[in-house]
Amino acid sequence: MGSISPLLAEIGDIARRAGEMALEARRSLVRELKPDGSIVTNGDRAVETFLRPALTGLIAGSTVWGEEFGFEEEGPGGWWLVDPVDGTTNYAFGGPYWGVSIGFAVNDRLQLAVISLPDLDELYLAEAGCGAYLNGERLADIPAGTIRPEEIVSYPERLIRRVSTDPLPGRLRCSGAFVIDGTFTATQRFRGMVGHSEKLYDIAASVLINLEVGAEVRYTSGDAFLISDLKRDAKIDRPWMIFPRESGFFL
Repeated sequence: MGSISPLLAEIGDIARRAGEMALEARRSLVRELKPDGSIVTNGDRAVETFLRPALTGLIAGSTVWGEEFGFEEEGPGGWWLVDPVDGTTNYAFGGPYWGVSIGFAVNDRLQLAVISLPDLDELYLAEAGCGAYLNGERLADIPAGTIRPEEIVSYPERLIRRVSTDPLPGRLRCSGAFVIDGTFTATQRFRGMVGHSEKLYDIAASVLINLEVGAEVRYTSGDAFLISDLKRDAKIDRPWMIFPRESGFFL
C-alpha cells in the first residue's frame, strides 16, 4: 500500500499556495487574448512565475515546461510539467471549474502529480505505484466495465463539432477545464473523458492520477498512449481517452 511521501506533500503545499495566489490575483484581474484567441491573465503569469523556482528548487537539475513561459527540454534531474491556471476562461469569468496542475516526469515516465482546485477546496496527489489521494484520503479504483447511457462522459468541444455524436457513450459534458475532466473522472463524478489537442503540460498530472486509480489511458483508436510521443512542443493530434478498463469503447 502506498502513502504520501514528504516530497509529494511539499509539492501539494506549493500547489495550495499557487491556488491562493490565483484567487488573490482574481480580485484585480487583467484579461488578455493570446494569438490563438485564448485568454491569459495576470493570475496565470503570477502563478507560473512562483512555481518555476519553487519546483526546480526541490530537485536539482530539473527543468520546467509551462504553459505561459514556454517549452524547455527535460533536465538531467527530471521535468516539471505545469499549467498554472488550467481552465483560464472559467477562472477569468468567476467560474469554479479551474485549477493548478503540476506533473513531474523522468525518462518518459510520469512520477508525481498534484492538482489543486481552489474554488472547490480539493487537492489531489499521486505518485507512481503509490496510489492517488484527495484531501489526504486515498481514492478507490475506478470500477471496470461499460458506460451506461445515463453516466457522464466529458468530451472536448472541438471533437464534438467534428464527429457524429451517435457512437459516443454516456451523457455528454464539457467543463472547459482539463483538470476538472481529469479529477472528476478519477473520482467517478464523470465515468470517463476524451481529450484532443492538449499539450503534455495540460494532461500530465491528470493522467498519472487516473492511472493510479486503475483507469485505461489510450488513443480512442486503441493505440497506446505514450509520454515519449508527447515530449515536443506540439498538441496531441488525435482523440484519446481516460476510461474505465473493459469499457469496450473505440472511435
